[in-house]
Amino acid sequence: MKLGLIENAWWGSPVGRIDGIRWAKELGFDTYDLYPIDLTPPIKRAMIETIRDAGMPIPSFIVLSYSISDFNPEIRRYSIDWLKRQMDVGYDFGSPTMVLALGEYILEKVELDPEVQWRWAVQGVKEVADYAHGLGMNIALEFLPHKFSMLNNVESMERFLRDVGHGSVLANVDVSHLFLMGDGPETISRLRGKVVNVHFSDCDGKVHGDLPPGRGVVPLKEYLAALEGIGYEGPVSVELEWCPQPAKIRDWVNEAYTVTAGMMQELGIRK
Repeated sequence: MKLGLIENAWWGSPVGRIDGIRWAKELGFDTYDLYPIDLTPPIKRAMIETIRDAGMPIPSFIVLSYSISDFNPEIRRYSIDWLKRQMDVGYDFGSPTMVLALGEYILEKVELDPEVQWRWAVQGVKEVADYAHGLGMNIALEFLPHKFSMLNNVESMERFLRDVGHGSVLANVDVSHLFLMGDGPETISRLRGKVVNVHFSDCDGKVHGDLPPGRGVVPLKEYLAALEGIGYEGPVSVELEWCPQPAKIRDWVNEAYTVTAGMMQELGIRK
């Protein structure tokens, strides 16, 4: 496994997108994951050049599309086409995987049949997956740890992958999200052969946090061991958000790197 950093670690801090790539390299990360938002052509070109010079692969880019299952067909159509354009951006960066976070059941699953919304999401993901396949890319669906999220646990992930039934659609495992929803390390075995991407962070066990590993209560080493147990060899990407002391962002990210690298070294899984 490689140890990576997701660029949202720098959100809310003085560190810009170009310096973020350079700092990640300096701190020792192997890979770098992107959020392809607010990309003007000059920024995109500068990022591609910096990533190339740093020699850091981009294993994934992360996209949120809550509207792929919107009630309005025009919005669903726009969302599918927009996701295809995001695939093009990822392709330009040389990334093989789009991590896709789907939306939530609207109206608390009361006024709109959740099975209808589920089918809309399945149909939309299938179409985007066909496009991804043509580019030699894939989609990794992400769990979100919220009550009405369409994918919020292993069971819903298994069902969605089965219903989509597409070789280019796999799973992203966010370990703190799983922990918040009550899916412990032992549940990882149910996704054997289906995991292509991992997000790694800690939390207090109550609410979403994306804290540096070691600051919360998630049994992170056990999740890593479970991932090794199913033969996962992809990246482990540290995900941090909104450092409470932006001026100390480098220390925040370095702490996350040091603790995670230590866990991986103890398990002998970083290669």
